[in-house]
Amino acid sequence: MVDKHAEQVIGRVMAARAALEEAAEAPDSPELREALDELESALRLARESGVEVPPVGDVPQSAGGAGN
Repeated sequence: MVDKHAEQVIGRVMAARAALEEAAEAPDSPELREALDELESALRLARESGVEVPPVGDVPQSAGGAGN
């Protein structure tokens, strides 16, 4: 089971990944740099907190996966 803090960190990483994917559609926009900075920050927080972040494309069970 994932605790609240880990769940929030994973959610932040997933949101940052989605924002980066969206920002990449306009590579010259300032949003791309901001999205990349947020993803790096979220991943650093996860690493420092000892939170294991699922690979790109995986949805954690607590975020709607069909875990048993």
